[in-house]
Amino acid sequence: MNLLFENPQDKPAGPETPAPQPQGQIVAVALNANVWDSYDYIFPAAFGEPFLGQRVGVPFGRGNRATVGFIVALGRPATTRTLKPVHHAVDTQRQLGENLWQLGKWISQYYLTPLGITLAACVPSAVGKTLPKSRTVVFLNSAPADWPSSLGQRQRKVLDELLEARNQGQEPIPLELLMRHSKAGRDTVGRLVKRELIRTETREVTLEDLAGEILPCEFDINEDQQKVLAALEPKLDEQKFSVTLLHGVTGSGKTEVYIRAIQRVIDAGRQAILLTPEIALATQTIQRLVKRLPRVALLHSSLTNAQRSFNWEQIRKGLASVIVGPRSAVFAPAGKVGLIIVDEEHESSYKQDTAPRYHGRDVAIKRASLEGAAVILGSATPSMESMHNVNTGRYDLLRLPKRVQGLALPKLEIVHLRREMTRGKIELLGHTLTNRMASVLDRREQIILLMNRRGYASYVFCPSKGCEWIMQCDSCVRPMVYHRAIQLASCHHCDHTAAVPTACPACGGKILLFGYGIQRIEDELARKFPAARVARMDSDTMTSPKQFQRVLREFGQGEIDILLGTQMVAKGLDFPNVSLVGIASADTALAINDFRSSERTFQLIVQVAGRAGRGAAPGQVIVQTLHGDDPAIQAAEHHDHEAFAARELAERAEAHLPPFARMVRFIVRHEKMEVASKAAEKLGQALRRLIPDGQMTMIGPQQAQFVKLRNQFRFHILIITKAPGLVQQALDGRLGKIIHDIRADIAADVDPVNIL
Repeated sequence: MNLLFENPQDKPAGPETPAPQPQGQIVAVALNANVWDSYDYIFPAAFGEPFLGQRVGVPFGRGNRATVGFIVALGRPATTRTLKPVHHAVDTQRQLGENLWQLGKWISQYYLTPLGITLAACVPSAVGKTLPKSRTVVFLNSAPADWPSSLGQRQRKVLDELLEARNQGQEPIPLELLMRHSKAGRDTVGRLVKRELIRTETREVTLEDLAGEILPCEFDINEDQQKVLAALEPKLDEQKFSVTLLHGVTGSGKTEVYIRAIQRVIDAGRQAILLTPEIALATQTIQRLVKRLPRVALLHSSLTNAQRSFNWEQIRKGLASVIVGPRSAVFAPAGKVGLIIVDEEHESSYKQDTAPRYHGRDVAIKRASLEGAAVILGSATPSMESMHNVNTGRYDLLRLPKRVQGLALPKLEIVHLRREMTRGKIELLGHTLTNRMASVLDRREQIILLMNRRGYASYVFCPSKGCEWIMQCDSCVRPMVYHRAIQLASCHHCDHTAAVPTACPACGGKILLFGYGIQRIEDELARKFPAARVARMDSDTMTSPKQFQRVLREFGQGEIDILLGTQMVAKGLDFPNVSLVGIASADTALAINDFRSSERTFQLIVQVAGRAGRGAAPGQVIVQTLHGDDPAIQAAEHHDHEAFAARELAERAEAHLPPFARMVRFIVRHEKMEVASKAAEKLGQALRRLIPDGQMTMIGPQQAQFVKLRNQFRFHILIITKAPGLVQQALDGRLGKIIHDIRADIAADVDPVNIL
């Protein structure tokens, strides 16, 4: 491996003879740090034989900072330099098989990320630690009527958690999970045990569903599903790489196709990975799968360290047949992968927003090519990238054009809010939507209402002529959003909060709240439908998958009439009693200055509309908008993805935008604007020297749309190429040297999903 910089080992002072080095091999270690080089260390013979991908603890830099790295080369040539020894070996067995090792190297090269950081993303830090052979579980030993009034807040929280678990049929709770949810310590739990209000028990650690009874199929599949499975079966049996886009309308039975495809792979002795866009959806999906499939393992960031480590080990040993999780589950150490499914493949949440900035869908396809496995990309609103790959013959296309059981797609009605103004003002919930909601509630049916903007008001501002002051975040220079529940203004980029001034700090005038968010809609619902049971679902109220599951359970049991939410409610929900979906404002995504805004608007409307009409009651959707003539909204009204995709792709091709071009974005950040600006100029000059004429277009350096975020000023450079990999080839491993010379915080984002 070529070294870009001098190895940061301490040099001996003067002519003194260096101390003898420990016996062992010289290995190259890639550090889990923002350094682009690997460094040589002595791997002491006492640690055994080193192997590629092995995690080791090493001293780094002049201060000998303890750092974890990965061995990336063995048998390094002898040197006269004094090398530091590896402190300890984290792994005693290989966590990354050959295919995952190759995948990690590809991600590092393609996504322009140091190899050590990339490999660290592939192996969770909890993996490899001593696995627990037993665990403590906790039972509720009393009824609420027996709880003393003298209980402290934390003690009562513990009991409430256990009571809720019992009501859900999930008792007992692992002790570490109970402590995590209740924020209680071991002393608190111990005192409750002494008072005999709860009891504990030690159990052997197992993957709960390994020996579970598998339920038989409860229903037949329709003709469309049969055709899709008939086309998929040869791909699943061949054990060759293939990619199939499954375009199925909402409610068309894609999940049933997934289950049967997975079962076929399992029957052939192989493993399957199912990716879902978010943790909450992963937990919903696994509830369906565990009833129909054997040995399902879950991988996501909300697991405890012990759970994550245990599940990882079960997968590595081949004891888990199905792995379910969000994007990081693509790194599951399954050794016999036969199928990877990417559900809701269009979702932007598959793109990692920190290094390595990989796209889970694209990494899944690369892994399948290494494994010789089939890929199924499923969506009701496929991405333009996937449609382009179908059009160019890279992917196969299968369709599920109708809903299961002959159910009709919901009827969409576009409501132009300007035509429903009352006394010159636009209503939050217009007359049409309000009247339809009243009718649905009278019939004791349920409603899902989407407002894709958090908070109560979009802006805190001064309306005085000539002033027009807007309350902005000092760290981000972005308008702050007023949240009525906490009586504070909040920045949705860095979470900074501040009190709203009583008067304009610029002119002393009156302060007003402008625009509206989900909290304001919540107030409007309370005013118009005081008897309705309303639950709000956004990132302010849903801080864990557990809360998400509780609200959905109550909604499914009919204990909630109106489910109000942001885009959380737009996908994956299947409730037969929902007959009306309302979209309070379809324009939020259109207002974003991004070439994907039309695509996101279309996808959001169609996805949330698909939550209606999944039972006996016909579905209806009311879409409120100020831009009813927009092509994306017009296409969504008719569920016409083909027409939308044809128009959108033609416009992208004319403008030379993805998917007809590839884009790499470099972001330069510094707490001082002038430093960030100069660093961006230096980066631009270095990139221009390397970019071949005629093959790439470089835009910038220029200020990012969000010029200041989290107290850092941001400049960016966009490079647009005709083919993938051209920027990587031009840089040819030189990016680390460029960044080192500039000495600024520079991030590379390959195939960015937003350019804000």
